[in-house]
Amino acid sequence: MGILSVDLLITLQILPVFFSNCLFLALYDSVILLKHVVLLLSRSKSTRGEWRRMLTSEGLRCVWKSFLLDAYKQVKLGEDAPNSSVVHVSNPEGNRGGSGSQEKTSDGAECHLLDFASPERPLVVNFGSAT
Repeated sequence: MGILSVDLLITLQILPVFFSNCLFLALYDSVILLKHVVLLLSRSKSTRGEWRRMLTSEGLRCVWKSFLLDAYKQVKLGEDAPNSSVVHVSNPEGNRGGSGSQEKTSDGAECHLLDFASPERPLVVNFGSAT
């Protein structure tokens, strides 16, 4: 199966969900527009706020790209985890803990994520921030 046929197959799988999202955004915009018109006709002073549409070309482009990202993602439920490259950084307190492969890896050396996995316990990866 060629790359073109795979892309076509993914596009055909995404289209129904994409169009249902477009329908929802159009429905949402029409309800907000109706509310805006009713408030304007009742001469309410609370209508000074700007009405921002949801169904725009930029919004549709973002929705489409998010569906494509989801379709082409490497991680699939029930399949093997990807073994991404990482850089080993030692613990400042000197308490390394974890698997034996951590002890062998020098600080700053490139290794793989699953090198730190252990069959006795799950691997927990924290993508936290120091700020």
